[in-house]
Amino acid sequence: MAVMKYFEEISKIPRASFDEKRISDTLKEFAIERNLKFIQDDMYNIIIFKEASKGYEKAPVVMLQSHIDMVAEKNKDSDHDFDHDPIELIVKDGVLWANNTTLGADNGVGVAYMMALLDQGEAHPALECVFTVQEETGLTGAAMLDTSMLKSELCVGLDSSGDTETCVSTSGGVRGLMEKEIQFESGSFETLKIEVRGLLGGHSGGEIDQERANANKLAAILLHHALKKDPKTCLVDFDGGLKMNAITREADLEIAVSDSVAVESELNRVKEEMLKQYEFSDAGLTISISQSTSDKKLNQKDTLAIKNLLFMLPYGVIQKSKAIDDLVITSANIGTIRTESNRFEVTVSLRATQAYVLDVVMDQVAYLAQVNGFEIDYSSHYPGWDFDSQSKFRQRLKDVYRDIRGSEMLETATHGGMELGIWKDKMNHLDIISFGPNMYDIHTPNEHLDIESFEKTYILLEKLLESLKTY
Repeated sequence: MAVMKYFEEISKIPRASFDEKRISDTLKEFAIERNLKFIQDDMYNIIIFKEASKGYEKAPVVMLQSHIDMVAEKNKDSDHDFDHDPIELIVKDGVLWANNTTLGADNGVGVAYMMALLDQGEAHPALECVFTVQEETGLTGAAMLDTSMLKSELCVGLDSSGDTETCVSTSGGVRGLMEKEIQFESGSFETLKIEVRGLLGGHSGGEIDQERANANKLAAILLHHALKKDPKTCLVDFDGGLKMNAITREADLEIAVSDSVAVESELNRVKEEMLKQYEFSDAGLTISISQSTSDKKLNQKDTLAIKNLLFMLPYGVIQKSKAIDDLVITSANIGTIRTESNRFEVTVSLRATQAYVLDVVMDQVAYLAQVNGFEIDYSSHYPGWDFDSQSKFRQRLKDVYRDIRGSEMLETATHGGMELGIWKDKMNHLDIISFGPNMYDIHTPNEHLDIESFEKTYILLEKLLESLKTY
């Protein structure tokens, strides 16, 4: 189907978060070549307008919305350069993959759908196609976008997954950065290097309920046990995770020990317990431990402060809904950990549907940071999108779905943060729906897209817009 060509085209353009200028400029040229009105702001958000098709002049204006940035994550053995290299696409058995990197289907599929409609759509109301930046790093582009020029009454969010369902509610959230000045001591020290590998990872909203291990948390637990066995243990290095909102798949920990044999034996014991703990939810987990040496180590005080913070930081599901089956409504993720020359940094992503509950978790994390000598800064605080029981647009979507598929479209809610809450906050009158094709393992190098679902969902979008001639 022709819509795939647009996804292939944008996959040639590097578009990691904060590096959206090239893809934004490509969309600007796309609009210019087709004589379409556009607005591009200083952040490289871009809105492209298309007039109503003949006969649709009185139909409500529709906002279509997707983000143009993608999570740039790759396997350790990949030499892919996200600053310069195109995404290498691989088709296998009707499924689209990338070569050891994230695919960018999140949210390249929505971008491709919008480009196809702008280029080829022939039966639709007036369209306001909103392409946003920095979604993956805190919905910043949407939060900063001036929406005063938009006239839309209806909104289609194209950042969902699951072609038999429509998303009806999303979570709010916030991101936190914790930093602490650290002191190193010089000398000659025996060390143990611990590598955590093989985890599934995933989206910290979408897969947080799958009981998947977080490599940073596992490494912190191993550090805790090392200190229990040898109180003189000191941290040398700790590095884990690539993205704040991705469940960490890999982490590297190095510790200086006074009794390497005893500590290694204890860590191997804990390792076996961890392998058993995640035997079914994260069966690929591997933990390797090797002896080495270092000419520096952190002092005891800083080591204990770091261990106490990481050991006690919440990770995973905190609360589930009793109103909607299996819906997570509060969670926490430990995203990245970095040991710099004189600073130690930790990032977290916290989510909750209720603002009060989110505030409580934020206070808990802030307390843990402060008592351990860390500064903490919260940013990218975004609202949730509440369920609208009276949504006329959602009912129209379900009617169209039934007509072309012969079955009922399911309603689901997500714990993930989406820009739809921001649009509703800025444009309270909007009637919003959200849907998308079947995508899997987003935010990981295992991300893949069902091609048939991708094409079928575009047809659903076309038919939905076509139906709005009478509304």
